[in-house]
Amino acid sequence: MNKNWYYMKKDRRKCGPFSEEECIRLIRQEIIEPADFIWNTCMENWVKLSDSIYSFYIPEQ
Repeated sequence: MNKNWYYMKKDRRKCGPFSEEECIRLIRQEIIEPADFIWNTCMENWVKLSDSIYSFYIPEQ
């Protein structure tokens, strides 16, 4: 299980590393919010969760 995912809150606090499965669980639990940024070791830049392929896992309001 590769732990290469991180997220960054609005206050620029970075958390991680997490596996992909853990990252998805945190999104579903709304710990990682749509306005937060995510990044993994294969990515060049941070991307807003709501603009990422993982936005699929954001719970509907």
